[in-house]
Amino acid sequence: MFHYTKLDLFCDDIKKYADADGYVPEAEDIFQDFAYPDQQFKELDHWTQHIHNSVVATQSAQQKLTAWQNRG
Repeated sequence: MFHYTKLDLFCDDIKKYADADGYVPEAEDIFQDFAYPDQQFKELDHWTQHIHNSVVATQSAQQKLTAWQNRG
């Protein structure tokens, strides 16, 4: 779990995966550690897909941030 602001300029790509407090789940995180509406992830499949999407979006944002930091 990390706060989406960690990815600076590229956090917009992952904000939609963040909970009400701005924390984004990572691969091993569990739903209970976050402030999502109780019904949002009633089914485990929804949480599993959310985690997958979050991880992919985070990796992409991290690559963009690294490239931006290493520019020029």
